[in-house]
Formats: sequence, structure tokens, C-alpha cells
Amino acid sequence: MIKNKAFQVLTTFNPGEVKDFELYLLSPYYNTNKSVVKLFGEIKKALLANKSEKLTEEFLYGKIFKGKEYNYGIMKNLMSELFKQAEKFLIINLNNNTIKETEQQILLLEELERRGLDDNFNQVFTKTRDRIKAGKINSSYYQNLGRLYETAKDYHRNRSNVNEYSLNVLNVVEHTFPQIISMLADEYALQYTAEHSTNHKPETDLLKEFFTNINIEAFTRVVENSSIENKEDILIRLHFIVMVTGSNDEVYYKLRDVVFMNTELYSNQMLYTIINNYLLLYAEKRASEGSGEFFAEKFHLLKKMFDVVKMNRDGVGCIFLSSYLDTVLSGIKLGETDYVSRFAEEYRKDVDPSVRDVAYRLARAYIFAAEKNYEASLKELARTDQADFHIKLRTKFLYLRCCYELSLFEQGFSMIDSFKKFLADTKELHPDFRKKLNDSCKTYLELFKISSSPEKYDIEKLDKQIDFVKASGINNKGWYLGKLEELRKKY
Repeated sequence: MIKNKAFQVLTTFNPGEVKDFELYLLSPYYNTNKSVVKLFGEIKKALLANKSEKLTEEFLYGKIFKGKEYNYGIMKNLMSELFKQAEKFLIINLNNNTIKETEQQILLLEELERRGLDDNFNQVFTKTRDRIKAGKINSSYYQNLGRLYETAKDYHRNRSNVNEYSLNVLNVVEHTFPQIISMLADEYALQYTAEHSTNHKPETDLLKEFFTNINIEAFTRVVENSSIENKEDILIRLHFIVMVTGSNDEVYYKLRDVVFMNTELYSNQMLYTIINNYLLLYAEKRASEGSGEFFAEKFHLLKKMFDVVKMNRDGVGCIFLSSYLDTVLSGIKLGETDYVSRFAEEYRKDVDPSVRDVAYRLARAYIFAAEKNYEASLKELARTDQADFHIKLRTKFLYLRCCYELSLFEQGFSMIDSFKKFLADTKELHPDFRKKLNDSCKTYLELFKISSSPEKYDIEKLDKQIDFVKASGINNKGWYLGKLEELRKKY
């Protein structure tokens, strides 16, 4: 097998890139060495036939220079030239695929201005500006308009047109400001998420200090009373900053209503970003603080998001496993089992393919358990891949619940023993989380003991266990307490 830099690069090409690279080499503008074309032609045959491992430089030399004795120096130079051409192709191909239409037009405008092609410049500028403004607001909307007007500003300055120059200066400022506000709001959302999910906080919180020192609420009122372009969108960003910095529920509801009244302003990707990074972020924060109102609000917000956002297309990726299951579990807790049953089926196709089957099986298991069809729930759990650590935890606890409801005490005791061993052996658990899981195991163990041997317990022991659960930090505490109260009534 050939071992050199050119061959390493070429083996990474997909069939489309192989075809495009051949066209590139055949173009005299890029390449005039016919031997390089022949060399790649032979390599291409092997690549497409999956026989590249059998190639040797001697074999390729014989195909290019038929009847001639192998010359190491000539072959080395040919391979070196092929490598240089492959690298140039990668750059050109990357530019063609990644530079978007607006960026290409801005580059074209700069070149037209440099060449003094004024009529062409004005036509391209007007066409590009109108196309951007006719589109929906996306992540690059303000940046593109700002850069476009920046190009026009430079054009008129170089032609000493003071009036047009000044107008375009104002246009640059008008579109740079909402871009800055959007960037700050997005970064604040990302920073907030990082702080609350991984407890990573900046040594000096410049964003928080910035917003604190400019009186963001007073500034928001100024914008509200203005008639600036894209006012509603700018207010959405400002309301989010006010909401998060001050934990203001009233502003949240105001922001939510404004967002859903203006969904037509945004691209699919931007709409998802605003709902997910702004509204859901705040609702999740308030729900985690114990607000029942915002637990329900978070679920209804998820429903609205899935109604207005096209998942897995138009710039929006797959549904995360956590979001899919969170929607199902929240709906079950709120008694909307019919909705989550439809949701699990309808949105199954939009879940990350690597965990799609796991998500669907586990969702069905939860739904069956909510419908008290515990046998069906256990069947789904048996078919659920448990490779992921968090999925293992979910399936084990749901398995225990089903065993308890079906009075499968022996299976329950066996599962608890293996679960306790799993918790003891797993090193990736934070001490606080390990304690919470061990407390959950202890509670399940007591439930199984009481139900299987009620003669060994009395009211005093039951009350002691109830107090333990109330004082613990275990999840789904309500279910445990409900089952203990049922047992208490029997005594």
C-alpha cells in the first residue's frame, strides 16, 4: 500500500469529491501537468473499486509511463505535485461550500467598487439588500445587513458622496446595535446554562456587570417608546436579559407572548434558539426552584415549540434524548398521557438517530407504567439498550417501580442488590448524587420489605420511613410518599 501525504488526503475524498477533483485537475487554469491527471486517474479507479490498499508506486508509474523503467525521483515529484493540487482543491471546495450567497455578494461588491464598476455595484447592492430584508431574521441577519451597508459606506466615501456616505453610516449603526444585543443575549443564555449545569462560573462575570451598570430596564423602556426598525425583535432580546438578571416572572410572560405573536419574523433555526435558549431556560430555572406553576408552563412551552418549530430541518437539528424524555415525563406528571403517547410516536423520527430506538422504547415504558400496564412496561424495558449511564439509571428505577406494582418481590430484591453494587462500583458519580441514589435504593428496599412482610412492621416504623423520605433529596418523592401512605392506611 502507498504511504505518502497525497494518498492519505485522497483516501478521505467521498465519491462526489473524487469526481470534482478530477474536473479540477482537467482545468488548465489550475493544472497543466498531464502526468498528474493520469496519476490521479489510476488512483481514482482503485478508490472507487475499494482496491486502494493494493496500489504501489511502481504499479502507478508503469501505467503512466508504459514501457519505461521505474524512476523514484520522477514518481516522488509527481506525488508531491498531486499533494499540492489536492490541498488547493480542498481550499477551493471549502470556499464554494461554506461561503454563503450573501458573503459572496459582499466580496463581489468590494471587487466591483475597486474596479470602478459603479452600475454593477449599485445593481448588486440593491438586489442583495432587498433579498436579505425580504427574508426572516436568522443568526446572521443583522451582521449581513451591517456588512452590506459598511461596503456601501466605503463605496460612497471613495466617491466623495458625503450625503450617501452619512446615510450608510447611520444604517451600519442601526444594524450593528441589534447584532450586539443579540450576541450579548445569546452569550448570557449560554453562560447561564453552563453555570447551572456544570457549576462553571467566570472569575469575573463581565456580562452580569455590564447589564447591571447600564440599567437595562430603563434602556428597554427607551426602545419600547421608539420607532426603530425590528423593534419587536430587539425588545425580545432585552426582555430576556431583564428577565434572567432579575428573575422576573411578569417579564417572562410578556416575553413569551411577544415571541409567539411574532413567530413569522424568524427563520426556523432562530425561532428554535429563542424558545429554547430564552423561554425554556427561564421556565426550567423556575421549575427547578420548586414552582409548580412553571413546571406546567415548561411543559406547555415544549408543546408550543414542537408546534411552531420544524425539527430536524431548516437549520434545526435532531431532538435531544433529554428533551424527548422530559416532554414525556412532564406530560405524564401533569396527566396528559394521551398527548405524550401521540408525541412519542410522531416525533420519534426526529430524535438523534444514535439514541432513537432507546428514547422510543423508554418513552413507551413510561407511558405504559402511567397507564398501569406494568407488564407492557417491563417488556419495553427489556428491549431498551442500556449502554448510556443515565439510561441505566432510568430503566432500573422504572423496573423497580413495575416490580413493586406487580408484587414481584423476589425480582425487586434482586434488582436492588445489583443496583447497590452498580452504585458502589461506578466511579463517575458525584458524592451528593450517589447519596441521592442510595437513598432511593433504600426507600425501594423498605417498600418491598413492608409489602412482602407486613407483620414485621408497625405504624411507628412506617412513620420513621416517611420522615426519612421527606427529609431526603430523592427524585419522584411524591410517588414514594404516596405508596408509604397507602401502606400506612392498611395498619
